[in-house]
Amino acid sequence: MIRMMSEKEPVHIRQAHLSVPFVYRTMQEVEERRNQTPDLPHRHDYFTVLVVEEAEGTHQIDFTNYPLRPNTVYFVSPEQIHHVTLTQPAPRGHVVLFRPDFLQNYSIAPAQLYDMDLFFNCDESRPIELTTAEMRQLQPFLSAIANEVAESNLQKWEAVGAWLKLFLVQCKRFKAANYLPNKPLDKRKSEIVKQFKNDVEQFFKQFHKVGDYADRQLLTANHLNDVIKAETGTSAKDFIQNRLVLEAKRLARYSELSAKEIAYRLGYEDVAHFSKVFKKAENVAFTEFRTNISKF
Repeated sequence: MIRMMSEKEPVHIRQAHLSVPFVYRTMQEVEERRNQTPDLPHRHDYFTVLVVEEAEGTHQIDFTNYPLRPNTVYFVSPEQIHHVTLTQPAPRGHVVLFRPDFLQNYSIAPAQLYDMDLFFNCDESRPIELTTAEMRQLQPFLSAIANEVAESNLQKWEAVGAWLKLFLVQCKRFKAANYLPNKPLDKRKSEIVKQFKNDVEQFFKQFHKVGDYADRQLLTANHLNDVIKAETGTSAKDFIQNRLVLEAKRLARYSELSAKEIAYRLGYEDVAHFSKVFKKAENVAFTEFRTNISKF
C-alpha cells in the first residue's frame, strides 16, 4: 500500500514483495498457488519475466492489454501495474522473478538490464513473439535455472545468475533481430538516451523541464531534445510528460486520491496546470478519464 506524503490517504493497489532475491515457478504452479482466485491488478518491487508456451487470455501491463500467445515472452519492471487473466485452465510456461539486488550480486547491473531494451524504462517495452525454433533455444536456459533452483549445489545462486544473464542476452538478440530498426549505432547518442531515460524514471516527479535533465548531462536543452527526438521519435518534453501522465493514470485507476492530491504527488503545485498537461496528452479531462476507467 502506498501513501501520499502526508501519510493520510491510502492508495488501494496491492504491492507485491519478494521475500527472497530470486524465484522460479512454472505457470502451472502459479495457478495452483492462486487456487482459482482471480489475479487482481498489483505492482511489484521486483522484475518479472513470463515465458508462455501455451496459454489463452490477456496480460494487462499498466493500461495496455496484450493477448497471451504461445511462444511469447513478457517483461514487467518494478512498479509497473499488471495482472493476468486466463481463459484456458492449464497454461504452460515459466515465471521468473528477481529483485534488483540479485542482479547486482550475481549477474548484471540494473542499468545494463535496461540497456537490453527488454523491460519498461519510461517507454513501452513490448513482449517478444518467438518462433517455435526460437522458443526451443530458450528452453535450455530455463531448464538450467529450474534445475539449479531445485537443487542445493555449490555456488547455486552464482549459477542461477549466470543462466539468467544468458537467457536475457538471448532474448535481447531475438528482439534485436526481429524488432529493432537497422540503423548505425552512435555510441554517444545511445549513452545520452540511456541516461535520460534512467533520469526520467528516477526524477520525473521532481523535474518536469527538459533543461533539468540536460543539466545532469552538461548538455543544452535543445541538444538533448534533438537527440531524444532523433533516437526515440518523441521529444524530450513529451517523453517526460508521458511518464508523468502514466503515473497519473495509475493513481486515477488504483487510488482514492483526489486530483489535487495526485497533482501534488507528481510535483505540480497548480492542479490546473496538471489538468492541462493531462488533457493535452490524453485528449480527455482527468476527471472524465477517471470516471471512464473506473467502469472497467
